[in-house]
Amino acid sequence: MSFARTIFGDVDPETLGVVNSHDHLIRVGAGEVYLDKDHQLDSVEKAEEEAGYFAKASLNWSKNGGTVVDMCPINCGRCPDKLAEVGRNVDNLQIIAATGFHREHVYLETQSHWINRYPVEKIADLVIADIEQGIDRNDYSGPIVERSQYKAGVIKIGTAYGMITPFEHKCMEAAAKASLATGAPINTHTTYGTCGLEQAKTLIELGVPADRISIGHIQRNADVYYLEQILDLGVYLEIDGTNRIKYQPDSNRIVELAAFKKDGFEDRILLGTDSGKRSYQKAYGSVSGVDYNPAVDGPRMLDEGFDPKYVDKLLMKNAQNFFTFRNEQ
Repeated sequence: MSFARTIFGDVDPETLGVVNSHDHLIRVGAGEVYLDKDHQLDSVEKAEEEAGYFAKASLNWSKNGGTVVDMCPINCGRCPDKLAEVGRNVDNLQIIAATGFHREHVYLETQSHWINRYPVEKIADLVIADIEQGIDRNDYSGPIVERSQYKAGVIKIGTAYGMITPFEHKCMEAAAKASLATGAPINTHTTYGTCGLEQAKTLIELGVPADRISIGHIQRNADVYYLEQILDLGVYLEIDGTNRIKYQPDSNRIVELAAFKKDGFEDRILLGTDSGKRSYQKAYGSVSGVDYNPAVDGPRMLDEGFDPKYVDKLLMKNAQNFFTFRNEQ
């Protein structure tokens, strides 16, 4: 039976409803917070409020509500118990948690980090254990590992601006091994939309099937020609960064989405919001938040003449397919 792995167990992918393919509900500390305290998302109460907006908006599209893919990876402030508390207290919500790694920059003193001291096989074993046994309550901050009952359902990798560092490549190798061993999909972080093509080629070279890979934040490079070079490899693109006017208007994303439909890529596009800062969430006072895709994007696309079946794919069906585990070994 095909399944998606949520923190409360394996489910029929069709029950995921609207899927926010990349967001953040809980982050209790670590490197990103050290670099920018706006990344601190340690309040369960605020996370429940924010997730509630998303679940409510998702009910306009699916009787199953919605699913938030919380993309906080290893050593980046994961707290599976708090995330589970949010999931228990918000109706019509499911949560998929991440394992894997961020870009090197957020790990601060990377020379002494265990990524640089462990062999790739041992690192892959830790990722696999997050998926098959349960996420470590201590977020692999060590030295004691204490497995929670909440399993990861997606693997993250990240790369730097305009380059893939040796640290990041090692993480990609471990992620590839873990994906091949478990069937879990890989959803990536690109920095300002760079290295997306290189990420896809590298993971494919490492043996990961193209349809197990989604290249994230890639809308920051609003060049349809470039983006379709990546799609030509058979991978997914994850389009997020909603309401980030300081970077580019939302109309750029709408143009990209329309082009992907016209050029035959409508089945491999995912949506997220990546509202991973307090200043990006309604619960902390922002005018937009985690609910942006079902609350704003969907209605706008219909207003602009998008085929309703395509909008359903963007909000629901493509992600339901992508987050399905496939063990092809």
